[in-house]
Amino acid sequence: MKIYLLLIILLGVFLRLYLLLDFPIQLNHDEVTQLYDAISIAQTGKDIYGNFLPFIFPSVEDFKPPFYTYLTSFFYFFFGGGELTIKLPGVIFGVLLIPASFMFVLKLLKNKQIALISALFTAIAPFEIFFSRKGFENGAGIFLMLVGFICIFTYFEKRKSLYLYLASGIFASAMYTYFSHAIIIPLLLLSFFIIFRKYFSNLKKLFLPLLTFILLCLPLFLMILVNPDTRYRSETVFVTQDINLGKQIDYGNKYKAILDFSFNRYLNQFNPIYLFGNGLDLTHQGPIGAGPLLLIQFPFLILGIIYFIKKIDLAEQKKFMFFWIILGTLPSGLTFEAHSPHRIVMVFTMLNIVSAVGLYYFLKSARKFIPLIFLLFLANFIYFTHIYFVNFPFEKSQYLQYPFKQVSQFAWSQYDNVDQIIFDPLYGEVAPMIGTGAHYFMAYYGGYPPIKFQKEYRRGDKEREVLFDKFSIRKVDWREDQNLKNVLIIASSWSLPTDVDKTKIIKTFYFYNHQPAFYAIKL
Repeated sequence: MKIYLLLIILLGVFLRLYLLLDFPIQLNHDEVTQLYDAISIAQTGKDIYGNFLPFIFPSVEDFKPPFYTYLTSFFYFFFGGGELTIKLPGVIFGVLLIPASFMFVLKLLKNKQIALISALFTAIAPFEIFFSRKGFENGAGIFLMLVGFICIFTYFEKRKSLYLYLASGIFASAMYTYFSHAIIIPLLLLSFFIIFRKYFSNLKKLFLPLLTFILLCLPLFLMILVNPDTRYRSETVFVTQDINLGKQIDYGNKYKAILDFSFNRYLNQFNPIYLFGNGLDLTHQGPIGAGPLLLIQFPFLILGIIYFIKKIDLAEQKKFMFFWIILGTLPSGLTFEAHSPHRIVMVFTMLNIVSAVGLYYFLKSARKFIPLIFLLFLANFIYFTHIYFVNFPFEKSQYLQYPFKQVSQFAWSQYDNVDQIIFDPLYGEVAPMIGTGAHYFMAYYGGYPPIKFQKEYRRGDKEREVLFDKFSIRKVDWREDQNLKNVLIIASSWSLPTDVDKTKIIKTFYFYNHQPAFYAIKL
């Protein structure tokens, strides 16, 4: 059993490290902002806006939780400020999830074979690979949650209070990784206590660990309650921001419209087309894409559900798994986005376990199908890798803000040749959108010292203008800007006229599919 688990872990390591610096083809804005803030913290103790050891990072007004940025700062001291530094924490937690899922299932269901299959699904599931290969804080939270419950189950077996204290610290840490965890984890722990209450025979032993948990979480709760930034973040992602809901509210009962819309959106998170077809949004091909789970898992997920419905001696485990899924779906079901896979990773983790149960009991009675099942899984996985390594970068490069890296590097190569560099991040292949965090891209890829950025950063008078050093990141108004002298302007066709003098274009930047994205114009 140990050798099989080791092989699965090694497979997981390979799938997370293979061509890691090449795919995804560019750091996205979340990764660049967290990496540059982490470098700033490591070098100066402040974020790029001069906030000393902030509890929440303003970033690009999306107000990021602190865990991943501070962890990246720690990695900076060992690996420097390269792109690998922001990716490594995600890879490490992605790999650690494999043995953690094995131990969690072993403690929960007392079945080594199901635990092993769950570990295998964790190693190869599309959502695990996709999120492990990018700077993503939720993976750390899921790992800590699994370890926390492993500690509680171990307490049930050994009756040593040490495991309760460990669980308290681990769960408290998990709540700092992702803001939705601050709500979901307490609700899940309450559900767990009610379901497994017979195992907590001595309630006095719970008092000090519970007090420890509350004290560790108190700063987080205070910040959520009193910090306007956290309230702003919650308001901007809540379901009421959906345009369609807004129209329904305008023409009907507000609260009924919100309730009906939210309920339907919540249920839609379980749409099989989303879970197994296109939920990761890696292509433009509609349902023919990649879901968080492999398509071949679908029948085994159904079998797993049927098994749990019929099984009568796993009452507590069934209830706990049910509440895990129901509560874990809330963050995605109540946001303005139709589907938010990054917000419900914990649900996919549990669905992996349920499908592992289904596969185990199917093969138990039909071992002759093992070669066929293996080939189907292999074919499905090869299809996913093709989507990830070929379709995803070719069709979705603009959503990674490609080619902001190349734009930034070229801008710095022209630094000594001009008096000012203007970059308008309005771009898009078929419709205009504003790229987020352009000043982070410019500063990071120029190796600009954070301590200088803290002094130079300021808001300008023009539309969307952010200024530092020679750089002005803002809307380009060609009627005025064409008269500037000794200036480099980088903008897309959405900001430039069709009759712009082509002789002044010194470089064209392309999306990954070779369509033009930006033009560099020397005035």
